[in-house]
Amino acid sequence: MRLIHLSDLHFGRHDADLANSLLSDIRLNVPDLIVVSGDFTQVGSESEFAQARTFLDSFPAPVFAVPGNHDVPARNLLLRFADPYRHYRRHIASELEPFLTTGGVAIAGLKTSRRFRLGLNWAHGSIAADQLDLLEERFSQAAPESVRIVVAHHPLLQPEEPMARPMRLVRRADEALACFARLGVRLVLSGHFHMSYLRHHHVATGETEGPLRSAAAPIMVLQAASAISTRVRDHANAYNVIDIAGDEIAMTVREWQAGSWRSRLHEARPLPD
Repeated sequence: MRLIHLSDLHFGRHDADLANSLLSDIRLNVPDLIVVSGDFTQVGSESEFAQARTFLDSFPAPVFAVPGNHDVPARNLLLRFADPYRHYRRHIASELEPFLTTGGVAIAGLKTSRRFRLGLNWAHGSIAADQLDLLEERFSQAAPESVRIVVAHHPLLQPEEPMARPMRLVRRADEALACFARLGVRLVLSGHFHMSYLRHHHVATGETEGPLRSAAAPIMVLQAASAISTRVRDHANAYNVIDIAGDEIAMTVREWQAGSWRSRLHEARPLPD
């Protein structure tokens, strides 16, 4: 099964030519599912969401999406507090935390954006305890052998390299990772930082390591840079291609370099027998 992972499209602050090139490159990669981890828009206006919807309608595969902090209205404060996801539900998806089982994969969305947070910066994300309870309930419905994936907008692990603009992890990141480990989650897909990187959350058990072995395998946290936004932060525009085959999970980043999309392997890991 092939997943394409996009994030931080930021319609309203996007490169239209790059968007067209991205569509062509996605079609060449023939995905089974396209995952978008939030920030479809820049200020959460209805016109930006309409542009995003037109873009999504050109995709060659179904879309699995969660909202980001920029998808909550930034200028219409009345709407932000009264009905923050009205435009998102109308143009992107009615479900803010979707769940899907397909092709041996179980994939769950977590809404980490908030209409309001204590402090001046409302862009920071959060995960609530009841969201983790719901996640456990949903994964209990999936086949034990399924590859379990979580999609969230805000990151759960920081990059190893210095950040051009230091930002916080999602609130309750440690608690969420501990929950993911119990549930056998093997891969977390996020965005927000506009950086491409792969980190591992290791579970200390002494068991044999393997991407499907919930008691022992590291959780792979795969971040996507901004796909088409002009708001890059020392990282090229990029997206991820994830191939889940019978014996391997392979993750590749497709970067926009010198006028074309080019591949760079993140990692390939064997699945257990």
